[in-house]
Amino acid sequence: MTISIKDLCTGLEAGTAEVLQRATPATAELLRWWFGRAPVQARAGLNFSPAQRRALLGVIVAHELGIGRAPPPGALTVPLRAGEGRVRVLLALLSWQLLNQHDAQASGVDDPRFTRHLMVVAPHPATHERLLVALCGQPLPGGHGARDFGASDWVRMAELLLPPHRRDTVWRLVCASVCSGTRIASHAADEGVIAITGGRLDALECLARWPQLMVLDDDSGVRPARARGFSPCAWREQLHRMLATREGHGLHVVLAGR
Repeated sequence: MTISIKDLCTGLEAGTAEVLQRATPATAELLRWWFGRAPVQARAGLNFSPAQRRALLGVIVAHELGIGRAPPPGALTVPLRAGEGRVRVLLALLSWQLLNQHDAQASGVDDPRFTRHLMVVAPHPATHERLLVALCGQPLPGGHGARDFGASDWVRMAELLLPPHRRDTVWRLVCASVCSGTRIASHAADEGVIAITGGRLDALECLARWPQLMVLDDDSGVRPARARGFSPCAWREQLHRMLATREGHGLHVVLAGR
């Protein structure tokens, strides 16, 4: 975290941090739940690590408050090694976006910082399946693609991710929105979506259809083959060029190894 972000977040445990006054009510509620002294003590071992905390605060403060973020085009890079809980950070960021967008829409406010169009890019097949399990649960035997949401990380880590009165809202949005494979292209532009894809070109095509898209990019260090002409660097450069035309609407977060 830069010094300005550190200053804003000093006092989170006691509920006195300046970021709690400057963030939206939904974001402040999440930050108090994640990092407040009483919830942290009540959860015992189920809490965010220091690296996960830095990652979450860095992205949220940079995007929501515009502090510590390089001007577009570009991405917010979250330095997390394999084994440092990238999925936990990803679910927390999705919760942040979904709750804020839900509250803004319920209030009749169009806040371009928050979106219901979310995409997770996971080029490695094992990572792709791990994300499906995290968001949707294990496949049901004979379920023809159906999954057990009760076995998902959303439910297993509910005590960490969301205050009790917020869980049904987020779970309902997730169950209605997660898709992968060919279902991504058929999703209507006016519907909420959480797309999980291994195809980089999918992200570019969806950005063309969904103006306010948040892309969570798992740069696991595994280098798959070029995707229909796009190398790992080239597709990101194209994504940044497209985001730069949106006047700050849209967000690209890279979960990167260090």
